[in-house]
Amino acid sequence: MKNLAFPHRWRRAFTLIELLVVIAIIAILIALLLPAVQQAREAARRTQCKNNLKQLGLAMHNYHDVFKYFPHNQNRWTNGPLGADLVPQFSWLALSLPYLDQAPLYNQIDFNVNVSDGSGGTVAGNRNHNAIGVNAPLRRIVIPGFLCPSNDMQNVRTNQVHGGYRWNGASEAAGTDYVGSLGHIWGGWKDCGAVPSDQLINNALPGTLGTNGSNPGTPWVNGERVNEQVNVNGIFKYIGSTTIAECIDGTSNTVAVFENMHYRGGNGANFDYRHSDYTAWISPLAAVHNLRNPINNRNAAWMQGANDLRCEAPSSRHVGGVQALLADGSVHFLNENIDHGTRYKLAVRNDNMSVGDW
Repeated sequence: MKNLAFPHRWRRAFTLIELLVVIAIIAILIALLLPAVQQAREAARRTQCKNNLKQLGLAMHNYHDVFKYFPHNQNRWTNGPLGADLVPQFSWLALSLPYLDQAPLYNQIDFNVNVSDGSGGTVAGNRNHNAIGVNAPLRRIVIPGFLCPSNDMQNVRTNQVHGGYRWNGASEAAGTDYVGSLGHIWGGWKDCGAVPSDQLINNALPGTLGTNGSNPGTPWVNGERVNEQVNVNGIFKYIGSTTIAECIDGTSNTVAVFENMHYRGGNGANFDYRHSDYTAWISPLAAVHNLRNPINNRNAAWMQGANDLRCEAPSSRHVGGVQALLADGSVHFLNENIDHGTRYKLAVRNDNMSVGDW
């Protein structure tokens, strides 16, 4: 039988040049697709952040339905034990917990002692701030709804030495990226520094705009005693909050809550932002801020001579601005280039000024 001969077929391999071309094409495709993937992920994170703010809005209004005012912020210094006229220090976020599906956590908090107290001990200035009591482990609990998923900074802070002493020993606390609005505070309130000359608005409105009536541009609110600071013009106050009826400009024209990263861990800030009290969701020190400084201006407070962190700027990891909850429960994006006057009008609940388009 005759053998059939079949010609050999040699498989041709890639040349080096062809291989490099294929690799280059793949690299180009990855380079084109990666930004799209990152943008899609950021869009999802931004949507989650928006949902977090909406949930806070629902909680605020449900609280208002029950108590006839928005959840109170309680921040009062004490010298020694709490007196009959003093209220323990807790944030409005802590008081909102039952309306955020966090009733079990709320029920564990001992509201008879300060958020950072529990031992009766004192630190510098005889201020009760030792966080080794019953509330200490609770303040370490991370609540995802209080954190923007775009913010990749450290969520639990251990106190660092600042000003020669350490607040609350070495206690840890979980942070918040959402703060209640104190309004638009000018110099003279706490330690917020002088009003920038390019941001003066010479309207003689008592308690607002940095005027004292006849002298535009000078502070109206002054003094260190918090019970004297009655003219804070936002939805929240240093101590307390407001009602819907007090939102004279309309709930759809007034910012209630906005993003603030607190620059946890420093993040290049000139300020020491690393106190756990200044970042913790349970602490009234961290739960309120104001809209006086330009958005995403990370060193705003320091540049204006401030030494109080409630004066820092609204901030986020979102490109171009921050998200804000209005008092009507809607969430909007505040562009970091928003006009200063518009930002002021949105911050203040009772200036009787038209906001216009923004």
